[in-house]
Amino acid sequence: MLRFLHLADLHLGAAFDMLSQKAAESAQQKQFAALEHAVRVAGRERVHAILIAGDLFDSPLPSATVFSRAMSILSQAACPVLIAPGNHDHICAGSPYLTSALPSNVHVFTQSTLEPVHLGEAATVWGAAFHDQSAVIPLTHRKFSRPVNICLVHTDLKTDGGYNHYSPDEIAASGFSYLAAGHNHAPSGLRRAGGTVFCCPGGMSAVASTETGRKGFLRIEIGETIKAQFIESKAVEFSRIEIDLTPIPSDTGLQKVLIERIPKNHDRVCATVALVGERIYEPNLTALRRVLGQVFLSCEVVDETVPKKPVWRYLQQDDLRGAVSRRYRDLIEASNSSEEKEALMLALRYALAAFDDDPRPQA
Repeated sequence: MLRFLHLADLHLGAAFDMLSQKAAESAQQKQFAALEHAVRVAGRERVHAILIAGDLFDSPLPSATVFSRAMSILSQAACPVLIAPGNHDHICAGSPYLTSALPSNVHVFTQSTLEPVHLGEAATVWGAAFHDQSAVIPLTHRKFSRPVNICLVHTDLKTDGGYNHYSPDEIAASGFSYLAAGHNHAPSGLRRAGGTVFCCPGGMSAVASTETGRKGFLRIEIGETIKAQFIESKAVEFSRIEIDLTPIPSDTGLQKVLIERIPKNHDRVCATVALVGERIYEPNLTALRRVLGQVFLSCEVVDETVPKKPVWRYLQQDDLRGAVSRRYRDLIEASNSSEEKEALMLALRYALAAFDDDPRPQA
């Protein structure tokens, strides 16, 4: 039974320039905390290796402080750590992957073609590095000498955009037991092409506001079958939280709804709280931003509501809108079915929205 952690796209040293200086510094510290968490998990799970499928750093030339701190953390792992540089931390002149002393348990693949590193007699990891922001790394390799063979590469599993894309046919023909991918920041889930299982764990840390959802890494177990367990990294997450203001009458009511929507990990969430729907009062956005700024790592409040309009606003008008309103009023009053009444009311709202040239029905 072979066990290893599959990490990718931590982007240590990212600027987080969309955040305030204080929040950006906190986000950067949480990235290192996520790497420390992975090393602790590796020890607890007694894995045979930690595999990092590229973009450990956000730049090919990270600062000496960022690089040395990362290597110090990885040196604490009680197992080999194998790194395949990606498009952000590609091999280049002056790369610290080439110029700095690495911990004895850390191996960086520096060639642009696959090279092997054996994990005892049971498995071989074949890895390669980007040497520019784009790459084409052939899945060719020497004859396998171990029962389990893993390919560790940075590869775009979604599109052929210059980031070492492989087709399912290429993956199937490779003969690898498992292809450990990086690059795509959303988890792919375990997939199969022929006899090869492949997966991208997604980013360990969100680095853009569009990267919503959980962030983490995978514990992979290879035996008779291949199993994957997703483990949260405890790094920064971005989240959009929509609050429908339509039924909320006051800031007190809004506060009650918000309390229920605040996630447990709020201290590492950069949130966009969007007020949507139809408002019947004017929320105190200044106070809301101040309070939520103390709850979340960072918070932006956006008001996407529209004023609520009375459904019978055209009832007395001597025009088509008034005639339609009166016709629906009569139908609703004549109906004995609550479901039919609701359907008629919704139809009226859409009709009035069309009159107002507004795609949203008004209540």
